[in-house]
Amino acid sequence: MSKRLINKIKQRGQRYIHYKYNYAPRKDNRYQLYSEGDQFYPAMLDSIRQAKSCIYIIQYIFETSLTSEIFINALIQAKQRNVEVYLILDAYGSKELNMQERQRLYNAGIDIFFYNPLNDHHLIKFLYRDHRKLLVIDGEHAFIGGAGICDDYNFPFQHPASWLDIVIKISGTIAQDCSHLFLQQLEYFKKKTIITEEKVRSASLNLTMSYGRLLTSKTWRHNEIQRAILHAIRKAKHRVWITTPYFVPTRRLRSQLKAASHRGCDVRLLLPGVHSDHPWVSQIARQRYSRLLHNDVRIFEYQQRFSHAKAILCDNWSCIGSSNLDRWNQKFNLELNVEIQSEQLAKQLYYFFNQSFDTSKEIDKVQWQSRPQLQRIKEWFWSKVAIWIERFIHNIP
Repeated sequence: MSKRLINKIKQRGQRYIHYKYNYAPRKDNRYQLYSEGDQFYPAMLDSIRQAKSCIYIIQYIFETSLTSEIFINALIQAKQRNVEVYLILDAYGSKELNMQERQRLYNAGIDIFFYNPLNDHHLIKFLYRDHRKLLVIDGEHAFIGGAGICDDYNFPFQHPASWLDIVIKISGTIAQDCSHLFLQQLEYFKKKTIITEEKVRSASLNLTMSYGRLLTSKTWRHNEIQRAILHAIRKAKHRVWITTPYFVPTRRLRSQLKAASHRGCDVRLLLPGVHSDHPWVSQIARQRYSRLLHNDVRIFEYQQRFSHAKAILCDNWSCIGSSNLDRWNQKFNLELNVEIQSEQLAKQLYYFFNQSFDTSKEIDKVQWQSRPQLQRIKEWFWSKVAIWIERFIHNIP
């Protein structure tokens, strides 16, 4: 092998390391976890009302509802205080935001941008969506999670129609990274060019210390979230707990979960039970239960209502955000999570998981093997549909 070729391979490897993550690990942040709409909505609205300079919002779902009306009123009041207010909404996820509310925002001087408008009926282009959920206040505070601006989270506590979800408030340097991410997207919509910050090595900080880092996903070609999750599971020594509303994992993720269980880790999945907005996806997930149970992965189905939460706890490492653990989500969506190495936050998330396990049904391995034939047929049918979808999207450029 020539010296020139060897150097070229080395340079390629160095570039891979250098461009591993968009944002550096950050210290000196404060975290607060919210797990109910009557917790995170008031916290978000309170921050909006106290904003002094700028409010940045990225949302997948922003639909006409009592909840959106409250948020729109708060945003208009902020604009009247001379606070800069910008919204980036996904065109499909926010299609239920009616023209009256859009006009109210426009009339107040608030800039709204829609990601991937639906006027182009090209099927493939239609599939790419902005699934992120982000609120940034003055570059000092950021809210990241899985909840949209709608009434699904705003029913009375424990109401069967209310969705369970997680939102984390971050105060500190990660909020500045969130501002940077938003402004990059804003400049894209404005058709301008800005100088982006240099991407950093993952080893720029001792990751055994308390730290946090913003994780982004731009389809399969650049998926920091998946990479960070797999790395954390490989390093876990005691616990790997995962909750996701849609569990259609990659083979690599399933292998890592089994390997963690074989190492003696307590591996658990918290998934939707009878309540789901896409029951067919739950059937696809159940088709994978037998092999996971055989490898001592414990599976819990949440019973009280639909669990839309997306979080992972590996020892004292936490990952929270908008990304689901299904392959289609990772193929087409823009996603945003935050990874945090913090004993304090791990305790908050540990408490959330234990509360959820207490109101869930654990799948018994023996009983699962004797489930009704009709249930097996449903799993088989929807798994075949999943294979067809997988083949279809595999050929999409």
